[in-house]
Amino acid sequence: MKKAEKKRGRGGRRAGGEPKRGMAPAGGHPAQMPSTRTARLRLLPTTPQERKLHKLADAAAKAWNEVNYLRRQQFFAKQGVDLRGTYREVYRKYRDVLKVNVGQVLNKNNEAWLSFFALLAKLNAGELHMKKVSPPGYWKDRLLGKRVKRLIVRSDRYYVEPINDGEGYIVLKDFGMRVRYAGVIKWSGKQGRLEIVYERGRWFAYLTVEVGKPAKPRQYVRGTYDRIQIRQPRGNKRAFIDVGISNLFAVVIEGSDKAILIKGTPLKAEYFWWKRQKALYQSVRDVRRNLGLPWAEWHRRYLRALWKMRERLRHYRNTAVRGLAEMLWESGVSEVYVGYPEDIAHDQQSEYVVSVWGYRRLVQRLAEVLAEYGIKLYVVDEHSTSRACSICGEIHENGRVYRGLYVCRKFGVALNADVNAARNIAANLGFETPAPRRIETYYPTSNGLTPKRGNGRDPHSAAPAL
Repeated sequence: MKKAEKKRGRGGRRAGGEPKRGMAPAGGHPAQMPSTRTARLRLLPTTPQERKLHKLADAAAKAWNEVNYLRRQQFFAKQGVDLRGTYREVYRKYRDVLKVNVGQVLNKNNEAWLSFFALLAKLNAGELHMKKVSPPGYWKDRLLGKRVKRLIVRSDRYYVEPINDGEGYIVLKDFGMRVRYAGVIKWSGKQGRLEIVYERGRWFAYLTVEVGKPAKPRQYVRGTYDRIQIRQPRGNKRAFIDVGISNLFAVVIEGSDKAILIKGTPLKAEYFWWKRQKALYQSVRDVRRNLGLPWAEWHRRYLRALWKMRERLRHYRNTAVRGLAEMLWESGVSEVYVGYPEDIAHDQQSEYVVSVWGYRRLVQRLAEVLAEYGIKLYVVDEHSTSRACSICGEIHENGRVYRGLYVCRKFGVALNADVNAARNIAANLGFETPAPRRIETYYPTSNGLTPKRGNGRDPHSAAPAL
């Protein structure tokens, strides 16, 4: 290996120095990261409060659907969407029920349409890797014919009364309600608008907070932390990450002979389990519906499977990101460079990319969590990092023998393919990473990252016979 590593750096690669120009920061530094965070709280309303919440959330959904219908009619008739005119028309109709909060529903619809127009302009300019974009939809279950219940409250029309770290009350001024909640509010700062959503028979409140921003006492949410950066980096090392399919993250660290793999197997297992459940419920529902038999219960099972899959994947992704951030902080990392797989995300779209991983969402979440540890994150180009050899610097034809293994044809060394790509990300930026002598593998679970049995083995071996 020593001979192979001496060859490292050929082709003008530097053994250190600053990153190349053109690298796009993804955030990570508190000055570059958005300061808004969201707290998710479980609401525990009394029976009268629940009846009132149903009525108000149904009225908010009606307001959304009505203004959205007017705008969709104008759009498809190619008349030009009149955001102001439709806003005023629907506002007058629902202000007696929702008070000033109807404006928040209409503002959210405005945001959806403006986002749609921006995407449409990019699509027409050929800047999007998709065939079409659709205008905003309705808050309604099309098969059951029931509205999706969601109430939006203006930032100055409610306040939070915490009792302890895990419970308290949300006071809705305009509706005379003091609703109990359960859940931890992590961030302190100026409160934003509140969204109350009815999901699978339970009420949830999504509370946005501008972390650390001062506000009036009734508009200031008190959580555990009043700033996003909670810790200081323990060192000034750099880490390089390749985002893959079988391995969620492959990580190498500057000056360390240890590589880290975060496996994506549990996410794929969850995804395919709930995918089969959805397909089963959907097929039974459709057959019974076509035969004129009762089918609503099977549709509810389908919706439950859809919700469970989304929640489970979200939890596993967050577990993987949080565990990786903790390990990087413990290793003294202060800067992280992630290779964003644009070729996969755009040109090779599949259910892995879109449904399981969600690369953009995954990288954004990693940037948000690393910001808590004071670690900066940058997104870099990973072009050809999977094809090039991190041992000799050359591109070997058929160097990637099969998924998970890359073989250096020049020195006969086999290396994990994703670790090889992570080392190439470092090399392309002009940084040197030692050849890893051990690989630590972890699996995201419901209770955190679980190490694989046998961690710490030497990853290098003689190349297999080909």
